[in-house]
Amino acid sequence: MMLDMEKPSRDFKGIWIPKDIWLSDQLSLMEKVLFVEIHSLDNERGCYAGNKYFSEFFGIHPRRIAGHIASLKEKGFITVNIYNLNERVIRTTGRYARVPKHEVRRLQDDRERLIHSMKIGGRGGMTKTSWGV
Repeated sequence: MMLDMEKPSRDFKGIWIPKDIWLSDQLSLMEKVLFVEIHSLDNERGCYAGNKYFSEFFGIHPRRIAGHIASLKEKGFITVNIYNLNERVIRTTGRYARVPKHEVRRLQDDRERLIHSMKIGGRGGMTKTSWGV
């Protein structure tokens, strides 16, 4: 009996590749599609997929995958962290970095507090005394 490998959870967005990734002259075609696959797997805990998964997904040797991941890291498109000597976590960086839900909630709360603090005197504007004048 053959057991199917459990597929990692993903935030699947289809096969859309962002314009700046697609038009980047820094990235090879393989790096572009690998980046998009990493991004789709980068969830709250990060992307835990190994080179074997990517190798089977793209049909290329795991060593080539390792080279492409190293290149994406060197070019600043991803970060790679190793935990417990054998757990690799890949995260996308820059404008494609995933913001954790708790951080989004914190930012929303901060925004609400700021909006509330700007509504001095119930009119939505600041009074002279609120400026310290």
